[in-house]
Amino acid sequence: MQHAEQARRILAEQLSELRELVATSPAIGLEATHERLRRWKQRTVELLRRQVHPAEADRLAKTEKMSFRMGDPFGNLAREAQLFEGFLMALDEELKQHPDSVLSPTEPAPLGSDQAAKPGRAEGSTVFLVHGHDELNLLRLKELLGERWHLDPIVLSKEAGRGRTVIEKFEDEATRANFAFVLISPDDQVMGADGQYAQARPNVIFELGWFYGRLGRGSVCLLFKKGTKIHSDLDGVSRIEFDSSVMEKVDEIERELVTSKTLKKAPSGV
Repeated sequence: MQHAEQARRILAEQLSELRELVATSPAIGLEATHERLRRWKQRTVELLRRQVHPAEADRLAKTEKMSFRMGDPFGNLAREAQLFEGFLMALDEELKQHPDSVLSPTEPAPLGSDQAAKPGRAEGSTVFLVHGHDELNLLRLKELLGERWHLDPIVLSKEAGRGRTVIEKFEDEATRANFAFVLISPDDQVMGADGQYAQARPNVIFELGWFYGRLGRGSVCLLFKKGTKIHSDLDGVSRIEFDSSVMEKVDEIERELVTSKTLKKAPSGV
């Protein structure tokens, strides 16, 4: 019974933290809330693994909403938190009524020991977003990665400067990434021998080359907006082309993530 009581105390603490997180989300902002929720889930999964049962930890890890609404990021976050809350409440009831059917037969690791859960970044979950002036599709892609696939997108302009030069900031943040999307859009107007055309910003091409060198082409995906002149060196490289919105190509984007093992299992639904 002591094991069950300890497990229920842990669930109560995690539920309280989750509810506070959702309640304060408008005040702390969407990005900070997403990061807190991701870390909360990671800690809770590890606590369940050590204090309850690995099977229950795996169930929580796989719990995710099957759909989301574009333009409603706080609502999407609240719905996701409700799923986690419902899972923990049901698990608490099982611990109360049928503890032997839930708990691991081995004693849990003492809280505060070296074996206790430690927060950290999930391996393989960090995706860097290279972009130019197409802010709308950058936002769409960022929401898609975070809300549908629960990945951790990095947008350089949203990261703290911490006194670094631009190149230092880029290298520091980009080194954290396991995968990169490069959003190629018609930002710069160029006059050539055949007339005027539009091409991607120079920083986009520079960062693309950096990621090719660091991650390899298999971990870099080009999202190409039609109407952009492709650089000749990239003309033969496979890319995902879209007309006006990256949302046109959700299935293709998902395949790239799954193939690269950035996404371990493709979720169903949109």
